[in-house]
Parts: sequence; structure tokens; C-alpha cells
Amino acid sequence: MGSLFRSEEMTLCQLFLQSEAAYACVSELGELGLAQFRDVSIALIENRCLLNPDVNAFQRKFVNEVRRCDEMERKLRYLEKEIKKDGIPMLDTGENPEAPQPREMIDLEACIKLILLF
Repeated sequence: MGSLFRSEEMTLCQLFLQSEAAYACVSELGELGLAQFRDVSIALIENRCLLNPDVNAFQRKFVNEVRRCDEMERKLRYLEKEIKKDGIPMLDTGENPEAPQPREMIDLEACIKLILLF
């Protein structure tokens, strides 16, 4: 497995992905732990890709998905804190689960919401 330390040799690459395949590709690269992503916005002008500094974070294509993930992560951290506070033992496998598919996100959000209601 690679490392993201400054002394580690890296290569800057640019990926162009179809929207339908973007989630699966980025998820797979992220789970390998061998990639670091830079958040840039691209504008196509006269068949040339140019960085678009006028686009703020709220106008980016996947901002709603990122917000949903952040909110679920916040709720799960709260739930973990409450479990530890009550002294309930938790199994820690040390492994990160695979990223859920977009269609599974709704079910995951509903389960988290239901757990927090009780």
C-alpha cells in the first residue's frame, strides 16, 4: 500500500469519467488507498478544459452527496459516543467497510434515523 507523505513519489493524473461510472471509479480508487483527489471545477471552452475558479463549493456537481455523507458520518459519530458513554462493548475489526452504492444510501440514512429515534 502506498503512502501520502511528502517524500513519497507521486504522479499527477487527470481522469475524465462518464457521470454514470464516476461514483464506482472514485469509490474503488479510494478504497485502494493509493489515490489522493484534488477538488477542481472544469469548464469546457472551445473544446479546451479550463479550471473554473468562479464556481463555489455549493455549485459543484456532487455537493449534495458529500453533504449527505457528512451528515450521516456526524450522526454515526454521535451514536458511537453514546454507545461508549453507556459502556456497551463494540466490535472493532479495524477494517473500513466498502462505500455503499448510491441506491443504498437512502436505506442507510433511514436506518441511522430510525436508530437515533430510540
